[in-house]
Amino acid sequence: MFRRRTTRDFPGFLALVFIFALCVALAAYSALYPKADGILTYEEGQVTIDASHTDQGYVMVQHAKTKKTLKLRIAKDSGDTVTYDLNEDGEYESFPITLGDGQYSLQVFKQVSGKRYTREASYDFTVKLEDPNLPFLYPNQYVWYTPESSAVAKAAQLCQGLTSDREKLNAVRKFVVANITYDYKLAKTVKNGYVPVVDDVLAKGKGICFDYSALTACMLRSQGVPTQLVIGYADESYHAWNKVLIDSQWLRVDTTAEANDMKVSNYTEERIN
Repeated sequence: MFRRRTTRDFPGFLALVFIFALCVALAAYSALYPKADGILTYEEGQVTIDASHTDQGYVMVQHAKTKKTLKLRIAKDSGDTVTYDLNEDGEYESFPITLGDGQYSLQVFKQVSGKRYTREASYDFTVKLEDPNLPFLYPNQYVWYTPESSAVAKAAQLCQGLTSDREKLNAVRKFVVANITYDYKLAKTVKNGYVPVVDDVLAKGKGICFDYSALTACMLRSQGVPTQLVIGYADESYHAWNKVLIDSQWLRVDTTAEANDMKVSNYTEERIN
């Protein structure tokens, strides 16, 4: 027999609504992490390429441990090409597919001597992204983090209770600008192939522009906010900054400039990660 709902039923009903809303929010902003799960792999020589999740905007590459310098080149049929240093410790690394849908060629090169390299592996694959923003929601070599990263935990603390991407951007931006100082010593001594370690940047409270942008990207991506790490020129200076997707528009965010009162008249993009 049905009974009429009374006002005494509303606390329980509201609790259920709250729990449902919380579950939806957590599902919407749970961080994404790359996997080399072997669904689709290619092996040549000492190279293993896991292309299982190119629809998610990344490919994972591994070379057997070596003392030689390794290079990875990802080229699209449009003619656009990006090149990375590949680690030499035998571990998988994740690399973003930032050039959109299409035909790609991936090549790994190993140093012979000096600037001479030999091709170790070559792999062609087709990309059809599930969502064009996915490459900017995953960790990759330049913006690397795991569920255990301190930067991820800090981002969760900063964004607790926030519901919009704009609010999360404001919280992360404010924190980075206020708490990270420019490392002039590192800027003078940094070597080619330098890659940020976001937890080190957070712990030390200092870094160069690459570090600012990597930490900002890590915090926002782990909170479900699509964020690009852009490398190029700020006026005449080689520089790194971010672009963040807010209300369907990519907004430029330069936490290095904001934290250090840099005045930039013109930005020139070279590559997006």
